[in-house]
Amino acid sequence: MEKKYLKYSLEELLDDSQFVAWILKGKNKADWNSFIHEHPEFKSKVKKAEEIILFLKDTYDILDEEDVMKMWHNIDRFNKLYGSVSKRIQLRRTIAIAASVLIVISVGILGYSYFNNRNIEYQFASSDISDTQEDARLILSDGEQIDLELDNSTIEIDEKEKITINNEDVIDQSANEEKDAENNRMNEVVVPYGKSSELLLADGTKVWINAGSRFAFPTKFTKDTREVYLEGEACFKVAKNPSQPFIVNANKLGIKVLGTHFNVSAYPNDENIETILVEGSVVVGKKTSFGMSQNVELKPYQKATFNKEEKEIIVSDEPDADVYLAWTEGWFQFSHQNLDKVFTKLERYYNVNIIVRNESFPQEGKITGKLDLKDSLDEVLTALSDVIKMEYRIDGKKVFINKKMEEIPMK
Repeated sequence: MEKKYLKYSLEELLDDSQFVAWILKGKNKADWNSFIHEHPEFKSKVKKAEEIILFLKDTYDILDEEDVMKMWHNIDRFNKLYGSVSKRIQLRRTIAIAASVLIVISVGILGYSYFNNRNIEYQFASSDISDTQEDARLILSDGEQIDLELDNSTIEIDEKEKITINNEDVIDQSANEEKDAENNRMNEVVVPYGKSSELLLADGTKVWINAGSRFAFPTKFTKDTREVYLEGEACFKVAKNPSQPFIVNANKLGIKVLGTHFNVSAYPNDENIETILVEGSVVVGKKTSFGMSQNVELKPYQKATFNKEEKEIIVSDEPDADVYLAWTEGWFQFSHQNLDKVFTKLERYYNVNIIVRNESFPQEGKITGKLDLKDSLDEVLTALSDVIKMEYRIDGKKVFINKKMEEIPMK
């Protein structure tokens, strides 16, 4: 047996196919018994994991990963229906002989007992970002909505749970602390296309939120982890706290850190989720019903790319990692970037729709350059046209681009 299992959490053991195969089918029994004999400190964790697996023995054959994910969303509801832990355990025999829908209930109840109401996928309270939304918004945990108005808004939360917006308005959230912790309620920042926002969390972590993004966070971190949720793109400079790891949940991906500087791009319409590390270290893993799996550790100037369709994480060296963070300082810097991706970023930043008219236009061509996002769209496109020989026309929120025709010299 590999020594990696000694570092596994309870959740990781439950998600490991070799471990489950041993418990259920006795596969590699001699090797596992020998491993436990050599490492007696591992025995208590094995016993806890075994109890859970045997309790859910039948469901391993009936339910696939997608079913399990759906069940976790119902944990809160079933907890209210069935009350205390002791009541849940008494329901075991009834659930075991009930219809398949009751098997779903049993997993939800057990999951609540063992994992303390762990959410697999946060459900944003705000609606999807639309092209018509003009201002960034802060949605408080109690549902109150506040327009942030500025193109680059700022939000700061202090240790006393007071929220300062754009260095002016102050909101006291301390009265909601108990309810928020009890119901796992979050605040949300919704940044439309054409805007951005900077957020200073209560623990000292700084977050830059890019255009077309949603970000959910608690006013105060009260649990053993500091968990936040991202849809879109954000750059993080995490305050170090070894006893309370910081976790960014981005769609099907989890990024776990102690203190570091990195960028995450997780837009719903992009085929990949990218995590680029500049400083420190992060662990990137796929989110499952029992936590994170297939974890990979990034070193500075590395990029983890998660393909949503293939569901694989690929790590590559990224010597130009700094260019991915340049947008936080008002620059759009790109190195050997596909032209279509450059256009996509400009669409999000300036809230426009770029339409390329020439089929022969080299959208897959690689380009390198630097654009000042403090400039107007017209100025940025003018600078870009010098690099890729294009012509453009701005019509409201639409930008039409043509390949520049070469001039024929006069005879």
